[in-house]
Amino acid sequence: MLLLLLRWRLFLNSLRRTGRRAEIAFQALFILFGAGFVLITSGAFFGLTMAFLKIGTSDLLDFLLWAVLLVWQLAPILLEGYSPGLNFTEVARYPISFRSFFLLSSAYGVSDPAAITCVLWLAAMWIGVAVVRPAWAPGAALVLLLFAAFNLLLNRIVIGLFERFQSTRKGRERMVFLMFILILLPQVLQFATGYWTNMRIFALPSWLMDLVTPLRQFSPPGRAIAALSLHGGTEWAALGGLMLYLGLALFLLWRQLHSIYLGEIYAERYTARKEMKVEPGWRLPLVDDAIAAIMEKEFRYARQSSRFLLQLVYSPIVFILLALNGPAHKLFFTKTPEAMLAGMAGFILLSVPNVAYNTFGMDNEGFGRWLLCPVSFRKVLVGKNLTNAAMIGALYLVAQAAIILIAHPPALPTITVTIAFFTILVIQLGAGNLISVYWPKRIELSKMSSKMVSGAAGIASLLVSLPVIAIAAIVSFAAWYWQLPWLPLLGALIGLVASLKLYSYLLDRSAAYAWEHIEELSGNLGA
Repeated sequence: MLLLLLRWRLFLNSLRRTGRRAEIAFQALFILFGAGFVLITSGAFFGLTMAFLKIGTSDLLDFLLWAVLLVWQLAPILLEGYSPGLNFTEVARYPISFRSFFLLSSAYGVSDPAAITCVLWLAAMWIGVAVVRPAWAPGAALVLLLFAAFNLLLNRIVIGLFERFQSTRKGRERMVFLMFILILLPQVLQFATGYWTNMRIFALPSWLMDLVTPLRQFSPPGRAIAALSLHGGTEWAALGGLMLYLGLALFLLWRQLHSIYLGEIYAERYTARKEMKVEPGWRLPLVDDAIAAIMEKEFRYARQSSRFLLQLVYSPIVFILLALNGPAHKLFFTKTPEAMLAGMAGFILLSVPNVAYNTFGMDNEGFGRWLLCPVSFRKVLVGKNLTNAAMIGALYLVAQAAIILIAHPPALPTITVTIAFFTILVIQLGAGNLISVYWPKRIELSKMSSKMVSGAAGIASLLVSLPVIAIAAIVSFAAWYWQLPWLPLLGALIGLVASLKLYSYLLDRSAAYAWEHIEELSGNLGA
């Protein structure tokens, strides 16, 4: 109870910060959209449960439970920053027992959005069972409750393992690679399914198909469905199997949390070096030494952050998978070479907010050094922006060169898309400066509960993108309607000039706001 009161007091105190109320409003809007999604999907689970029971195929209900299992375990990992966790350092000062610590850690898992969603899905399934087979309702309630408890404990185990991996740099790099595979897995499976369907000669090995049935039967979802009615000996045996899974998860979580309760700390291992080699700093054309030093520092930090690099390359890789896949290959942005180039540019721009909308997030305690160095805050922002622009621009130019070599798009659309790309990039960087100082977010690379940007920044990116998309659509429609192929190029050039003016204004505004609220920025970023 004291911990809840403490967190409530901290929440009320946070509302005094400038921009915090706006961030809460944006988060409330996000929760509203999420509630709509959960309501629609819960209705789908209810309808599918009724349909499977009415047609006498209740064994297919395990597919719904597999969906619950995968979403409950994978969503908190893939959607980093939305999975709550109990930090033992926050409660170690209180004289609590291990039993209380265990219950707190488990209870925190219930507040996970993925957990809430899956519990509502299970409730929708139970209502469907109660409507079609009322006699099964008591047994189904017990089985689904045990299945939910198993998923809750398994989720805390998985979160604990990933927290352990993120405590060291090597672990973070391996975990980011694993996350990258998990994120791309649905697209790869969809692509592979379409590819195998078109290749009539190729067939999956028979031994692989033979593993599907035992996996469905003896997995937690299979045991839960087999025990759904609890009207016979086999059903009670299946219930025993489900309880065995639950007991195993309870034992593993108990063991994991007990080591943390005793003070187990995972830390980096440092290698002592006998000599220190000092290399001269960068010398870059068109910029002074201070900006060159800032760009060198930012580039080195970005190169060491696997999570940052993942955010950078994820969107274009997803676009490539969509462009190569069968049904998606027929979409409008892959029909012609120029449309493919425009689609690639748009997907690359999708990663800009995660890179530029929290530009001081990874500085952490190093933010205070920016205040001590004899360089204006405006120049610091310019150096960070140039680094991000160089990396994102290089990614686009590489993709553009590949598309030109493979598809040979016409020159005029290629130049137009390139100018439009850098126009939007400049606008996003300027808006990112303002959002970075209005809603700074400390990024804890060692914690899964740390997001790359604040909740307000995610909604603000939509407010920035929508006017840009609207203007681009109007210009494209006008060029098509009046048959003026040169109009998009003219619009892109005018937009580039206007974006540079807007960037300069937002840069000055951001630097001035940062100096006026320097203590608040330092407090939020942990300096």
